[in-house]
Amino acid sequence: MIQYQKVTTKAKNQRKDFLHKKSNQITNDYHAIVVEDVNLSNLAQCLSLGKKLHDNGFGMFRTMLQYKSKKKGKYYIVADKYFASSKLCSECNHKKDKLKISERIYMCDNCGTKIDRDYNAGRNLKYYGIRILHEQSIIA
Repeated sequence: MIQYQKVTTKAKNQRKDFLHKKSNQITNDYHAIVVEDVNLSNLAQCLSLGKKLHDNGFGMFRTMLQYKSKKKGKYYIVADKYFASSKLCSECNHKKDKLKISERIYMCDNCGTKIDRDYNAGRNLKYYGIRILHEQSIIA
């Protein structure tokens, strides 16, 4: 039992150390960080990940990004949970009606763009952040 506690404590500390280092690197390298407002509990249930999703520290990572951004005078932007980052084409802004989780390549029905689904969502989040900063007159 004691050996198990030592192993889990070590894993917890390693994860926390990694998240601190990564969040520090991101907040040093970028002036604005955009994250999606996703319900991690629902995501764990939907994707049948269960405890695996909770063990990786996504929530802790977002919290670290938020307070480190504020401390360093950077911008932390949360995209609304209804923002369709995966369903929008990052080239022409066309929105797909349906997109299965199993579809890893995004194919636009409008312009024919073929792009990795996660990369497409990342680009859409970037454009979302730029739009928010522009609306707040932070960038021209």
